[in-house]
Amino acid sequence: MTGCVRPACGADCVDPPMSEVSTTRYLTRAVQLTVALTVGAVFIAVCSSVPGPGRAGRGSWAQHKASRWVLRAVGVRLSVHGAPRSGPSLVVGNHVSWLDILALSASAPMRMVAKSEVARWPLIGRSAARTGTLFLERKRLRELPQAVADMTAALRSGSRVQVFPEATTRCGGALDRFHRAPFQAAINAGVVISPVTVQYLDGDDAGITSAAFVGDETLASSVRRVLRTPRTTVQVHWLRPIPAIAGTGRDHVDRARVAALAQNAVARNLGLPVRRPDGVAAVPTVGRVLGPDGVRALAG
Repeated sequence: MTGCVRPACGADCVDPPMSEVSTTRYLTRAVQLTVALTVGAVFIAVCSSVPGPGRAGRGSWAQHKASRWVLRAVGVRLSVHGAPRSGPSLVVGNHVSWLDILALSASAPMRMVAKSEVARWPLIGRSAARTGTLFLERKRLRELPQAVADMTAALRSGSRVQVFPEATTRCGGALDRFHRAPFQAAINAGVVISPVTVQYLDGDDAGITSAAFVGDETLASSVRRVLRTPRTTVQVHWLRPIPAIAGTGRDHVDRARVAALAQNAVARNLGLPVRRPDGVAAVPTVGRVLGPDGVRALAG
C-alpha cells in the first residue's frame, strides 16, 4: 500500500492475512487475551490505588508491564530499536492501529493522549483512566487549549506523554501531516520531543496491513483479524530527540517548525511520503523558518 495518499483509509486498504491460524489456535489466543486484559486491569488497579503524587507514574509502569502481556497473548512479537530519552518528553509518531498504543507503552512507561471514545471501551477504558491517560474530545476544538494545558502539566510533572499528531489511523502507505497543537505543550514545558515509528511485519519481515485499524471497522473485527494472523511483529524505532526550544518569540511559528521536524524524521525513517491536503504524495524535507512572520513547514 506504499503511496496510499487518499484523504482517509478504508476497508480496501487492509489486506487479510495470507494464511490464518487454526481454529484451536485462534480460540487459545482469544482466551489468552481475555485473561491478559483481566489480569492487567487488576494489576493496574492495584498499582494505582494508592493516592499521591506518584500515582500516575505507578499506573504508567503497570500499563507498561500489562501491555507486554496483552501483545504476547494476541501473538504479536515486540521488537524495539533504541530507547526514548529518560525524563519527561513528548512522544510522537505514526498511527496505524490500536496495537500502536500497546507497542509504545510496552517499550517504555508513558502517559497516553487518547480519543474520548477509548474511555468507554470495556476494561481498557477504566484501566487507561487509572494510568493517567489524557482523553481528548477530537470534535470539540474549543477544548483543545485545555488539552494542551493538561499535556503541559503532565510534562512538567516529569511524565513522558505520548500523542499521535496525525489524529487518525492510516494503513501504513503514507503519513498524514502532523497537527501542530500538541507540540505547543512541549514548548511550554521546555522538554524534548521523542519521535518514534511503528511498523507491522509478517514472519518474513515483510510489511503487512492486516494490523491496521482504519475506516468504519469495529474494534472487535480488527482484534479478530489480528488473532487469526499467524505471525505479526510490531517494530518500534526510537529516533533522535528534537529540542522543543522557542526561538522566534511566536508560538505558532515555533510549533510549526518542531512539528515539521518531527513529521519529517518519522516519514524518512519509514520511507513514506507525506500526504498533502491536495492528495499529492510529497517527499519529506526539513522545515525552516522564513523570517519573523512565518514558517515554511516543509512536509514536501
